[in-house]
Amino acid sequence: RPEIAMARQSVQLRQATRLKPFERSVPVSLQVSAELIWDQRGWLELSYGVLSTAANGLADLVLPGGLVDGAQMAGHRRDELWTTTCFEAFLAPPGQSIYWEINLSANGDWAVYRFDDYRRGQVDQPLSADPTIQLERRHHQLRLDASLPIDPWWPAAEVPDLCLTTVLDRGSSGISHWSLRHSPQRADFHDRSLFLTP
Repeated sequence: RPEIAMARQSVQLRQATRLKPFERSVPVSLQVSAELIWDQRGWLELSYGVLSTAANGLADLVLPGGLVDGAQMAGHRRDELWTTTCFEAFLAPPGQSIYWEINLSANGDWAVYRFDDYRRGQVDQPLSADPTIQLERRHHQLRLDASLPIDPWWPAAEVPDLCLTTVLDRGSSGISHWSLRHSPQRADFHDRSLFLTP
């Protein structure tokens, strides 16, 4: 369950979790973790880690070309980031049908969508500023940190239902879908029954 963090007054919610793949074919050497910090100042912080203990590390992970470590300054809003390696978060006001989907790419590209209901009424959600995205890579691990404004479209006092997810594209080894939990039938990050509630 989410932790209510008391160390800093401005922080309302901190959730750190290890994600699980839906696909059974994913090797146990591959691990994904995710963390969210939401605060009353209207900002959301997201961190994702990918670790492989295999000898070839993350060599087969499909990422955008021309990557450099550090701040990703050339990112733009872009659709269909989820078709390849993508780091994601879903937020929903408790008891309401609307929700938001956040997509982040290793090269700084991003998208935020608002939905009226389950996969219905999708529109681009304007932001007051572009997200900031940082990337760190090693042979066996990758870390992506992002910060983005959710003010004024998110109610400052409302702790969200949430789902942290990741899509990993490993080329010929296939695409895997990672979340805290999955339905038995299919990987479906939009399924509100799988969101964590405060």
